Amino acid sequence: MNCTCKLLTLLENLTNIGWAMLIFLCAYLANVAFSLWYNIKIRKEDFDREKLIASGLKILVFVVGLTLLCTAITALPIFANEVGWTIPDEYTDIFADLVIIGAVLLVSCKYIKEAFTKFVAILNTGSVENVENVPEPEVTNAGKVQIGFMAGNGGNENE
Repeated sequence: MNCTCKLLTLLENLTNIGWAMLIFLCAYLANVAFSLWYNIKIRKEDFDREKLIASGLKILVFVVGLTLLCTAITALPIFANEVGWTIPDEYTDIFADLVIIGAVLLVSCKYIKEAFTKFVAILNTGSVENVENVPEPEVTNAGKVQIGFMAGNGGNENE
């Protein structure tokens, strides 16, 4: 594999990573937007600037971290071939595709699910003027309202 071909492979995968990051950002920001509306207008919570800043930092960390991870996995087979550990081209493509689909799009699906769940909750409450008639959401043993996809410690993002 010559230098131009290696560079093209990296650039092609960076383009794919860019699209995957765009999908992730859209999903995450949709979730944040619906969370803001749900929490402020329906649950009558105060706007939390710190929570919004933490979400921004989380986006930055995800985008930088996942981009670096995808780049490393793309570069790994190229480097291995350079030092004499030949990896067939079809495996090289599988490595890049797996990390883009497995890491980035999996996380995107999580936030799409959360955003959709919050969107449905907003639609089911009716107008904001009628929120006093909205039943209190179910509270779990941890004291957190369950809306959306649950991951990790059992808490929901952006609540």
